[in-house]
Amino acid sequence: MLRLVGIVALFVLAACNQTSVKVGPSPSPVLAQGNWNQNLTLTGDVPGQITSIVPDQGTQQTFCSGAKARSGDTWSDSFYASVDSSGDEWQLNIVIENFRGPGTYLEKDVKMSLQAPDNSKAWLNQDADAAASLAADKVTFTMTRNQQSGTIDAFLTNAISGKRGAEHIAGSWNCRG
Repeated sequence: MLRLVGIVALFVLAACNQTSVKVGPSPSPVLAQGNWNQNLTLTGDVPGQITSIVPDQGTQQTFCSGAKARSGDTWSDSFYASVDSSGDEWQLNIVIENFRGPGTYLEKDVKMSLQAPDNSKAWLNQDADAAASLAADKVTFTMTRNQQSGTIDAFLTNAISGKRGAEHIAGSWNCRG
């Protein structure tokens, strides 16, 4: 009986000229590329302001773990932005290896880097160096409950010259993930 109903339905559809399936619109992305608002001030080797990210292009891809990360996971945010009036783009990376949820992370918990897309220039927070009597670069990174916004106050070492505190990044960050 069920087989007969299926055959009858097939004939009815054919008689009504129903040969194509209507597909609904695909869901739109949560947030368009280039619209992650930032309010970061950079002072030091690369002075300027980051207010938004640049859209993905080629290998320059934006990523944020956002609310998907769970305690014990690695949380990360990586985006490209224009910093100065030259229009040069820079990549900012933030990684928390042992994520514990929203809150404050210090230099021992978070790794940050600012770099040119071709890696010709880079700054990163360095761990303490007891042999050279150098303290770790000071970093305070906060994350709100939604795991997609917070503040940064970080001093970074110039990876080429080795100068500690050569770059300072401070302000608020946002991402979606």
